[in-house]
Amino acid sequence: MNSQNQHPLQLALEELKTMPTIDIDGKSYTTVANRIAIFRRYFSDYSIVTDVLQNDDIKVVVQTKITTPSGVIIATGLAEEFRGKNIINTTSALENAETSSIGRALACLSLGGSEYASANELENALAQQENNSKQNNNSQRTTNQQSYQPQSQKQNQYQHQNDFTSLINAGLQIIDNGDTLTVSGDGIFEKKSIIKNAGFRWSGQNRVWFMQKREAA
Repeated sequence: MNSQNQHPLQLALEELKTMPTIDIDGKSYTTVANRIAIFRRYFSDYSIVTDVLQNDDIKVVVQTKITTPSGVIIATGLAEEFRGKNIINTTSALENAETSSIGRALACLSLGGSEYASANELENALAQQENNSKQNNNSQRTTNQQSYQPQSQKQNQYQHQNDFTSLINAGLQIIDNGDTLTVSGDGIFEKKSIIKNAGFRWSGQNRVWFMQKREAA
């Protein structure tokens, strides 16, 4: 079919299939950054509107609405982040909630890069993994206090390094921190454009490039 006769959403979905993905628990996800870029390309006159529903010392809740040029809401997404849940949410809970809510709204519009239900599946899986890890760490601290290290200090190499070929080719590594991924290696400042293009964001206070795993959901 001639591309001129295809609906913009169909064209966007076709391009989405060609975008790089990251592998999480055996499923492939396209980052929110890449999905936003595709949305802007094919729906340049549409709007992505975010609204902070709750922002206090405990948690942040953000809603995203995607509207037509005439203001009709065609998709929505909600996200909740708890402050201090991890090293990133200590300083960037609001940013994470906004990114996640945008990703959910795009998934509602079919620009999800995977099954729509996978967002909830991923959340539950990550929550269970974090809970199990905390239980294991607490047990280890009880039996051997000297050998205990907080989870946030562990440096586990992300097992799907090939999902970030551009970063690997630049001599960088992806570190798996449980529910976030961070970039490690030499010359990070000089390579910031490559890192940013891969979908990572800079945390000035923690001085680290990071990406939440569920951003791709």
